[in-house]
Amino acid sequence: MADGPENCEELDSKQVEEGKVAVNPSEDEAAELRDKLLRMTAEFDNFRKRSTREKEEYRKFAVEQVIIELLEVYDNFERALESAKQADDISSIIKGVEMVFKQFTGILEKEGLQKIECEGAEFDPYLHEAMMHVEHPEHDENIVVDVCKPGYYLHTKVIRPAMVTVSKKSDK
Repeated sequence: MADGPENCEELDSKQVEEGKVAVNPSEDEAAELRDKLLRMTAEFDNFRKRSTREKEEYRKFAVEQVIIELLEVYDNFERALESAKQADDISSIIKGVEMVFKQFTGILEKEGLQKIECEGAEFDPYLHEAMMHVEHPEHDENIVVDVCKPGYYLHTKVIRPAMVTVSKKSDK
């Protein structure tokens, strides 16, 4: 039985030696790991800088196509102003401005802009900004009775709440 404890001690010492090798890598292994870490850190830093640069460039030029389309509206407004200076018929000027306005709203709608329809709807603080409260005999309390300034969605996000007049209960 004397062999039993000696084998255990030998086994434990072998495990300890193996543990030392795993815990304390050789200098070559440590240098290789350090080099890999430095390379990966540099690659990540370059990736981060490139991503930031691409994001800035995207943000600068994201509206380029919309601007190109709006330049057509700009040119048409310029032509409308020039023709308005020389026109005798006011109805043709109005018709021209309406056409340019329709072109302008078409571009905005194509880009996802939608007007918030709210007259007659229940007041919603996420969609509306109450400018005043008025007693209104035809409407229940908290109903939008007038729109002072329209609000808009861009796709599904409210980018400007509608400024509205809201009905309130009569004080009588």
